Amino acid sequence: MLKKVIFGGTVIDGTGVEPIQEGVIVIEEGKVQAIGRADEVEIPADAEKIDATGKTVMPGIIDGHQHLGFGLNPLARLRENLSRGQTTVAGANSGPEGVALRKAIAAGLVGHASRYWVGCVVGATGGHMHREDGNVAGVDADGPWEIRKGVRQMCMAGCDFIKTAASGGFQWEHERVETEDYTVEELQALVDEAHARSKQVVVHAHSQPGLNHAIQVGVDQIHHGALIDDEALDGIKARGIAYLPTLYITSERSYSREGLPPHMVERMSHANPIHREGVRKAHEMGIEMGVGTDGGPGDAMFELMELVACGLSPLEAIVAGTRNTANAYGKLDELGTLEPGKVADILIVAKDLLQDISVLYEEENIQLVMKEGVVAVTDDEFRQYYHPRG
Repeated sequence: MLKKVIFGGTVIDGTGVEPIQEGVIVIEEGKVQAIGRADEVEIPADAEKIDATGKTVMPGIIDGHQHLGFGLNPLARLRENLSRGQTTVAGANSGPEGVALRKAIAAGLVGHASRYWVGCVVGATGGHMHREDGNVAGVDADGPWEIRKGVRQMCMAGCDFIKTAASGGFQWEHERVETEDYTVEELQALVDEAHARSKQVVVHAHSQPGLNHAIQVGVDQIHHGALIDDEALDGIKARGIAYLPTLYITSERSYSREGLPPHMVERMSHANPIHREGVRKAHEMGIEMGVGTDGGPGDAMFELMELVACGLSPLEAIVAGTRNTANAYGKLDELGTLEPGKVADILIVAKDLLQDISVLYEEENIQLVMKEGVVAVTDDEFRQYYHPRG
């Protein structure tokens, strides 16, 4: 693979340190070989040089919570995610069929698409993870031993993580946000079985008592927390649990969509101020937050805007969408920051996003997307660096 050098831009490496002005990134064999100021990094003579002068250079964004759908739709959505600068997507209801797609993407068999982490569902009968049309991306399971069997089945299918629910949600009319989906005994069996197979447990939890149950049994990640309270925040902090608040789903943009059922509008709009107050408190407490959306392509960029509105600086929001989300999924040794030895997932952005984080949401500002050292998406200005056979 041809060596590449990105030079001249303002480099945000995702670790949280101040940006490198006129930075240089050397890329070889799909990974960052060196990064630093121009006077610190030697540029190989045989490298292809990508001029990012006047631009911002940063890691690809990771969306830690999407629902990609079924059939051929996931591939199309993963391609669109990549074009928006979201180089990795965690499918929160991918199911066993997602494993084949993950393998095809990793092997380069389906063209350019976001990296795909497959979450398979083990959920309660009639609970939040059970779709009303009966199509379940995993298994319905009740009681400790049935749940253990479900986890074993999903691990055997090749999932990357187990997804479950500890509370109800907004979506189905038959449920309530405050409903307990699993008992503590059931959740404990799920967590123990998943951890025995070295799989993380990602839990949907909006409210009490589900939040406390999830914390008590030692889940790895809590997503949403739309009605999160101080007790749950204290528990998340004490246990070091990753928190992905998915503010997008309770944003006015989400609940004002046309065609949304009245019960969803009521639940989401009610949660809007509570959710944001919880995230503000989480930030003040120093809780490490990652980025997930419950949305689709481009929505992780909107999530960054929501985080900034809750008190994070633009740089802190970028760290949430890169380093912290990689760390939440146990992938920080490979992804999430631009450091020597890590995978070269890189964006070149037209404007200064530290002055205005919303520039990331405008697709035309994402001028180049590199995944694993290969230029996958460009605009006209950077088209010369796109090599379809390379």
